[in-house]
Amino acid sequence: MQQLRLRRRPSGPLSAEHFALIETDAPRADQAPLQLQLRYISVDPYMRTRMQPSGYDYISRWGRDSLLSGYGIAEVIASCLPDWSPGDWAVGHLPMQEVIAHEGTGLRHAPPGDPPLSWLHPLGMTGFTAWLGMSYLARSGPGDTVLVSAAAGAVGSIAAQLARDTGARVIVTAGRKDKHDWLQSIGFSTVLDHHAPDFASRLQQAVPEGLTLDFENVGGEAFATAIEQMRPGGRVVLCGLISQYQQAQPRNAPANISRLSERGVAIIPFVSPNHEAHFPRFLDEMMPTVTNGRLHWRLDIVHGGLAAVPGALVGLLAGDNLGKRLVAL
Repeated sequence: MQQLRLRRRPSGPLSAEHFALIETDAPRADQAPLQLQLRYISVDPYMRTRMQPSGYDYISRWGRDSLLSGYGIAEVIASCLPDWSPGDWAVGHLPMQEVIAHEGTGLRHAPPGDPPLSWLHPLGMTGFTAWLGMSYLARSGPGDTVLVSAAAGAVGSIAAQLARDTGARVIVTAGRKDKHDWLQSIGFSTVLDHHAPDFASRLQQAVPEGLTLDFENVGGEAFATAIEQMRPGGRVVLCGLISQYQQAQPRNAPANISRLSERGVAIIPFVSPNHEAHFPRFLDEMMPTVTNGRLHWRLDIVHGGLAAVPGALVGLLAGDNLGKRLVAL
């Protein structure tokens, strides 16, 4: 059986050499009430923050030789629990190893049939994060002018649609032409490139009246540019700072951050694990939009098993994904 570990913490950009693919014995069926076969693992930007030596205390950090983990879908292959049967799909935060001995705590049942991949995207933690930030915390509405950065990614793509569904005017950003094309194909007319040297002027032209809400996923210069366009009394939802995660000081604020307090702009930082109690409400609201096809969502599946996870994560941090990145085992 294979499992994926962190060989050592990176002090700069992440690379494949920071990971170790280990061969080890599979857990015995009698070690825990459930035995699971991992089938898909989610690859997400927050994984890089778990490699930092400090900060990000909402989740345990990875050090040398740590067994990596992520949100995944597993098939039950043996069960001593009455609520689980062989062939069931289990969704939860799982170790990155092919066979898992599990107590069953924290797992969610997913529907039978083909692997229920929506439970790793619009009905999973990325969808939950988008819903928390946009619908529950920011409460976007018809009077809002909203900027969603990295809107062709997993969280941004859902957050932008949730804001649009409330009647808000939504401006989205992405870094590549294929990402722009996809965002336009699902109905966003104002798509900007936050990497472009003229991003500031293009954003000002797009929203001369300013922004009431910034759903921030990128950080760095893109965030600094958004700050300049915030209207008095607006709000900034701090979802992620992916452009900074490879830096020595990944949580540095932009130099113009004080403009937000000067303008009375509320800053709303959040992390999804602190709001797990709202997950049932999220599912009640999101499930109909997925089942009726109103919500657009896209998967970026990398094949190759656990050996493919390092490259998938390194690429994700460089922005080479389009949609929600998963690795298939």
